[in-house]
Amino acid sequence: MKWIICFKESQNIGIWKIFTKNKPGFSHVFAVCYDVELDTWFKFEFATEKFNFEWNRYEEADYLVGDMVKNCTCIEIEPKSNGIALPRLLYCVSFIKHIVGIRKPWILTPYQLYCELHKLGGKEIFLDTEGD
Repeated sequence: MKWIICFKESQNIGIWKIFTKNKPGFSHVFAVCYDVELDTWFKFEFATEKFNFEWNRYEEADYLVGDMVKNCTCIEIEPKSNGIALPRLLYCVSFIKHIVGIRKPWILTPYQLYCELHKLGGKEIFLDTEGD
C-alpha cells in the first residue's frame, strides 16, 4: 500500500519553532492513504495535543484532498519493511518515519524527511500545473 506523506505549515510551539523556521511549508507532516475497496481516505497524524486518526468519505474526503492539493507538499511512497530505530522519540516526523520504514535517527525535521523520501524514490504529487 502506498502512502501520501503531506508536509505543511503549522503553528508550532516551543523549541520546535527553531528547527523549522528556515523551511516555510515544512513545519508539520502527516500521512494519508486511500482504500479503493472502502472508497475511504485515512489520515494519520501526530500533533502536539494528540494522535489524530481520521477516516474520510464524501464531503469530508473532498475537504481533506482539497487541503492536500492547496496547502501541502505531498510525496507518494511505498513503505519499506524495517524495524524500529532508536531513539524512540515520538513527534510528527518520527511517527511518519515508523510508517514508511525509515531508520535514520539523524532525520529530525519535516524538511529532512522530505529530502529522504525523495532519495528513496518518493514522487511529488498534486503539483501546480496552472503555469504550463
